[in-house]
Amino acid sequence: MNIVLLGAPGSGKGTQASLLVDRLNARPMSTGDLFRKILGDPDHPLYPQLQVINEGKLVSDEVVNQVVESGIEEPEYQNGVIFDGYPRTIAQAEALDKMLKAKNKKLDLVFELNVTKEVLFYRILGRQVCPGCKAVYHEEQGYKTCPNCNTALIRRGDDNEETIIKRLEEYKNKTAPLKDYYKNSDTLLLSITVDDASLQAEEVNARIIKVLEENNVL
Repeated sequence: MNIVLLGAPGSGKGTQASLLVDRLNARPMSTGDLFRKILGDPDHPLYPQLQVINEGKLVSDEVVNQVVESGIEEPEYQNGVIFDGYPRTIAQAEALDKMLKAKNKKLDLVFELNVTKEVLFYRILGRQVCPGCKAVYHEEQGYKTCPNCNTALIRRGDDNEETIIKRLEEYKNKTAPLKDYYKNSDTLLLSITVDDASLQAEEVNARIIKVLEENNVL
């Protein structure tokens, strides 16, 4: 099964992708994680092109498509992919359709996490990430190290108010129109709205599962 998770930065796509793995028989593919890995390697050939991330802008479609097309060739993704952070533009969506068609596959589901601006700011400004196991926490939980692997938690360099505003504007202008693109396709489009910052990831996941069951996806 191949699934796209739509949602603004900080909407919880990565967390929900990891929680949906067993239920959907697919593996998460995070372009954000791939990008951060490249940004940590100045010798990588794509390092200069990815500097736009630190400016709150989106990476060019051409570069992103190259990363994704290479990624879906990996054995771990042969049963299905949960795309986290991709596609972000209609051009990328069209490229993904072509990639999957070339493999006699298709996109089975698009799920939108519609998270309000207030909740997004609360989540992102308080977000702490484990560089080891990639778990995500909030500063109000009081953790200094990851409860799972005891690695010191960090803040992403782009998790600041100025960059968030730019990223949300980019999302509104370039990524949000994807919803209309998929509405006009044969792909099933589902969504939930999250307007309560106190909701835990597991509670959001339970709401997603309920919608999937109601629409006979599970």
